[in-house]
Amino acid sequence: MEANDKDKNLSTFCHIGGLCAEDQATMARVAPIISPYLPIITDRFYEVLQMDAQTAPYIEGRVDLLKKTHLAWMQDLFSGDYGPEFIRRQERIGETHVKVRVPPLFVAASMSFLRAALPPVIMQHTADHTESNMAVASLLRLLDLCQYLIDRKYSEALMDNLGISQSLLLRLQTIGKKL
Repeated sequence: MEANDKDKNLSTFCHIGGLCAEDQATMARVAPIISPYLPIITDRFYEVLQMDAQTAPYIEGRVDLLKKTHLAWMQDLFSGDYGPEFIRRQERIGETHVKVRVPPLFVAASMSFLRAALPPVIMQHTADHTESNMAVASLLRLLDLCQYLIDRKYSEALMDNLGISQSLLLRLQTIGKKL
């Protein structure tokens, strides 16, 4: 990832999280190894969603379509191209989730599922131990980035709905409770 002077928050996120060009190269290298397992992870993910009383209604009658979308998104994770178009796709995902009223909890829980499900697959199927460790670290940074970009859309919707500025929202989020 390269610094983006127009988006200071994204630049700070990538800098502190360590997401960099080497992560892009690492993910692209492991893509051919991991890609065959992504449909299995997608199927398991939707099994879990269907078993949960809160998430099941959101996907009812649309599981096959959602699986295709999710699989394409996961393949994009391993593309090794995390430039402006990738960023914009993540933002559109956030916008769509807000539009169809998917609670932010579901995004966080979904990312948590992937943070648990994908690393063992990488570790098991990547022969070089150093490469598998690098790939897991890169993946985790990338999932964090995706969640950050999606979550920003929830914050923007909140600001729009309440009619408040970003600086006011930040101030409200960081006010400590008086003891």
